[in-house]
Amino acid sequence: MKKIVTLLAGLSAMALPAAAGAQVQVNYTTTNPIPSSNDFQSQLNGLGLTQFTASGATLVLASNATIFFEFLGSESGFSDTFTSGAVTYTENSSIENHFGSPIPLGSANFLAGSLAGLMTFTSSGGVTATIGHDGFGIFLGPNQVSGQSFNTFYLGYDDQVTNQDDNHDDFIVRATVTPAVPEPSTWAMMLLGFGGIGYSMRRRGRTGLITQAA
Repeated sequence: MKKIVTLLAGLSAMALPAAAGAQVQVNYTTTNPIPSSNDFQSQLNGLGLTQFTASGATLVLASNATIFFEFLGSESGFSDTFTSGAVTYTENSSIENHFGSPIPLGSANFLAGSLAGLMTFTSSGGVTATIGHDGFGIFLGPNQVSGQSFNTFYLGYDDQVTNQDDNHDDFIVRATVTPAVPEPSTWAMMLLGFGGIGYSMRRRGRTGLITQAA
């Protein structure tokens, strides 16, 4: 019986990762204050975000996870696009403010480890930027330090790195990390496992009854 309980616990842990592990670690060397030229400075400040980091920054997932993306705002003369996994969205207007009612962009599944190259901003007239580039900003709180992990993080794009204004308000995205949803094959394997355990327990019960009857 003890072996069966242990096996059940193992299967559950495999299919349902702990929520505490569904976090992303933000690493960087320097930060700068979000400038007043950022059209969404007050909204970002209202979320407790006063700083940003860009060049050389990294994002690292602690475990396999699903990341849900939302569009918060944009200020750009170009049509800018955010892409991550199966998620892609292009903003086409000069200024949009959706902080009060974010626009869902969709979600994508990621393996544990570095997210380098897996989130990208592109532009119809600007310069492409991904994690660690000057044009790819990560907004931070005043007391956050490099190496901290979060369930929610905020990204901002500066689409003119060659004529950079350092405000990273051309496309702002909120990302929320949750435990990865098991693949259908994983659920199928679990159901087969539980079925086999149930059958085994039933056979044991019958064997016990036959032995007692004898």
